[in-house]
Amino acid sequence: MVQKSSGFVGFFKNIYYDEYKWALVKSASLFIVGVRFAQECVGLELMPSVAH
Repeated sequence: MVQKSSGFVGFFKNIYYDEYKWALVKSASLFIVGVRFAQECVGLELMPSVAH
């Protein structure tokens, strides 16, 4: 069993050891990273048009 910690470290240990909270934090973090990445790629042409 995980010992109860108080303060700043205890807050993050609580999130890390709770499977639901940790999955929620990971999902939100990856979503934010994806949004920031998409904002940086504005105007980037990944597949330029090919002349026929």
